[in-house]
Amino acid sequence: MIIAACNPKGGSGKTTTAVNVAASLASMGRKVLLIDLEADLNASISLGVRPSNAQPSIAEVLLNDVRPADAVRPVPGARTLSLITGSPALARMDSSLRHAREPERRLADVLKPLAPQFDTIVLDSPAGYSLVARSVPQTADQLIVPIRAEYLSLESLAQFLTWYRDLQPSRKGTARLAGILLTMVDYRRQATQEIVDIIRLHNRRGVFATEIPQDPRVAESPSHGLPVVDYAPAARGSRAYREFTAELVKRFARRSR
Repeated sequence: MIIAACNPKGGSGKTTTAVNVAASLASMGRKVLLIDLEADLNASISLGVRPSNAQPSIAEVLLNDVRPADAVRPVPGARTLSLITGSPALARMDSSLRHAREPERRLADVLKPLAPQFDTIVLDSPAGYSLVARSVPQTADQLIVPIRAEYLSLESLAQFLTWYRDLQPSRKGTARLAGILLTMVDYRRQATQEIVDIIRLHNRRGVFATEIPQDPRVAESPSHGLPVVDYAPAARGSRAYREFTAELVKRFARRSR
């Protein structure tokens, strides 16, 4: 199965979600591949990879310069977790693939040889609507949409959901929406409860029960090259991401029956 943390709005918690879901699934004994699709390599850095040591990356794979299997690297300390790094070259992928046939299918095509080798592939999607970002719904089986409980995030969510629903009838194989994940939730903020209530009211079945709380340990963990579930296992954010991953697994199991 290929799942993606996907939201065109930056700062929604996509990378943190992708990294910690991948690490949590691996801790369950699943063989997991995390693919960093961002030019700033935040997911790669969060797993201890420095930008100077990030090649070969997914960019070389997309350009057919490197075989997909040759870009896969093990994550130290995580026996069943592997990574394909991001690259600054992803920012130029729209122009690099401008002459390619069906460029939005390139990501799905390069992942086909890898899919049988892993129980789960997790995509950390870029912000915006670039070629790579538009490729994600054509590649993934399920989309997780992280969103901060803030007013502007609410407006961006509405725009994304409209774009996604318009995309479905015209594209076969479009990913299914697994659900919306509330991130960086802080009920000390005056408007948080109201925003959460609005999101849950208008997406009754689509919002995960688990919420990821605001937690400083989550922000600290990338500087140590570790997912927060490994860096601070007892932290509120760690517990929430483990609970969310368990909820995600249960939801997928119900849908597969």
